[in-house]
Amino acid sequence: MKKIILCILSSALLLLSFPKPSLWPVAFFALIPMLFAVNKEKPVKSFILGIFTGIVAYCGILYWLVPTFSAAGEPKITGLAVLLLLSLYLAIYYGLFCLLFSLLSTSHFPLTTPYLLLPAFLWVILEFIRTHLFTGFPWALLGYTQWNNLPIIQISEFTGVYGVSFLIVLVNLTVFNMLIKKQKLLSLYHFITLSLIFIYLIFGFYRLTVYRLPCLAGRQASTVCRISILQGNIDQYKKWDSSYGKWIRNTYEELAIKSAKENPAPALIVWPETAAPGYLRNDKNLYGWMKKITGETKTQHLVGTVDYADGRTYNSAFLFSENGKITGGYSKVHLVPFGEYMPFKKIAEKFVKVANEIGETTPGENYTVINSSAGKIGVNICFEAIFPDEVRKSVKQGAEIIVNITNDAWYLKTSAPYQHFTMNVFRAVENRREVVRAANTGISGFIDPAGRIKSRTNIFEKCTVSDIILKNSRPTFYTRYGDVFCYFCFLFAIIILTITKK
Repeated sequence: MKKIILCILSSALLLLSFPKPSLWPVAFFALIPMLFAVNKEKPVKSFILGIFTGIVAYCGILYWLVPTFSAAGEPKITGLAVLLLLSLYLAIYYGLFCLLFSLLSTSHFPLTTPYLLLPAFLWVILEFIRTHLFTGFPWALLGYTQWNNLPIIQISEFTGVYGVSFLIVLVNLTVFNMLIKKQKLLSLYHFITLSLIFIYLIFGFYRLTVYRLPCLAGRQASTVCRISILQGNIDQYKKWDSSYGKWIRNTYEELAIKSAKENPAPALIVWPETAAPGYLRNDKNLYGWMKKITGETKTQHLVGTVDYADGRTYNSAFLFSENGKITGGYSKVHLVPFGEYMPFKKIAEKFVKVANEIGETTPGENYTVINSSAGKIGVNICFEAIFPDEVRKSVKQGAEIIVNITNDAWYLKTSAPYQHFTMNVFRAVENRREVVRAANTGISGFIDPAGRIKSRTNIFEKCTVSDIILKNSRPTFYTRYGDVFCYFCFLFAIIILTITKK
C-alpha cells in the first residue's frame, strides 16, 4: 500500500505541473515518490507500478477526452473507455522507465556517474519513441511543464523539448540519490547536475536578452510586419450545419473588415482551421464571397478550409491575394487518428457511433513554405504543432514565421486548449521563429522567438488580435539537424550498456 501511495503522489505532482495549473517547479521533484516505490524492486512489479503511476497521471491530464466525447453525442462510458485506453498506452512508457530503473538499481552496475546519468537518457529515448511510434502522440511530454519557465527552455534551440525533459529527470534522480544514498553534494554526479542547471540558466538568460521586444527598434523595417488573427468562436456543431452558413460568413466578414481598419493595417490576416463554411476553393459562391472580402480589406488572407481535389478531401489552408486569387496553399500532412481518419474503421463503427461520421481525409504530401506579403510562412494545422520535428521541416525550407491554425472547439472549456497552446512555445524557441496561432474558439495569440507570449485571447470569445512580427531567416541548430540530442541519448545508452556486458 505504501508503494501505491507513493505512485499516486507522483501522479498528483505530475498533474499539477501541466496546464492547468502549470506549477512548473513541481516537475523537478514529481518523480521522486515513484522512484522510491520502484527502487530495488523486482522488474515486473516496478513495471506495474510505473504503469499505475502513468495511468493515474494521464487520466488527470487528459480528462478532457470524456466531455469531448459526450459533446459529440457519445455515452460517457465511451469517453471513459477512450481515456483509459489512451492513458494505458502512454503509461507503458512510464512502466518501461521504471522497469529499466529497477534493473539498474538491483543489478551490479557500478555507482559511477555514467550509470547514474543513464536513467535520464533512457527517459529521453522513451519520449522520442512515443513521438514517432504508431504515428506518434507526444502530448504532455515532461519538458512541456516548463513552458512558462523561459530561462530553462532556451536550450531547446539545440535539443528540442527533449533537452528540457532530460534536465527535469536528472534533477529528480539527483535529489533521489542524495536522499537514498546520502551522498555528498560535491560528488561528480551532483556537480554535473548543478553545472547543467547553471549552463541552462546562464544560456537562457543570455538568449532572453537577445530576443526581446526593444531589439525591434534596431532592426530594418523590412524585417517587421503586422499580422492579425480572426477568432470566430464558432460552435463545433454549428460549423457543418448549412443553416448556420450565412451566420458564419457574416461573423468572419465582420472580423476581417474590423482587422483591416486597424492602424497600421495588417500585412496578413490569418483565419483558423476550417474557418470557411464549406469547400472554399470548389464552391463558386463561397469563393466569390472570399474575393469580396479581400477586395474590401485590401490585404492578404490565410484561410483554413476543407478542400476537394481528384476525388479526395484535404484539410487545407490557402493564401488569398489582395485581388482574391489563390497564390499558395498547404494541406495537412499529419492527420489525427480517430479524428480525421479512422483506423480499423469497420471494427470501430460497430462500437463507437461517431466513427460512422468520421470521413477519410487525405494527407498532404509535404511541408511547404508559402510566400506572403508578411514574409515566408510555414503553416501547420491543429495538432501538427505538437510534433517538433515536423514543424522544423517548413522552417528548414526557409519559413520566416510559423503559423499554426487550429480548431480547439472540440475540447470545450477544459485544460486541453491551454495544453495545446503552450506546446507552441517550444516550437518558437526551437526554431527562433515567431509563432502566429489562430484558433476557432481560442487560444489564439502571438509567441516571440524566446517563447514569450506577446498577446493572446481567452477561450470562447469572438475577437481579433494583432501584433508586430519579427521575421527571422537564420536557422537554429535544431532547425538544421533536428533530434540529434535524442540520437546522442541512444548512443550514450548503448555504449554504457555494452561496456557493462563486457
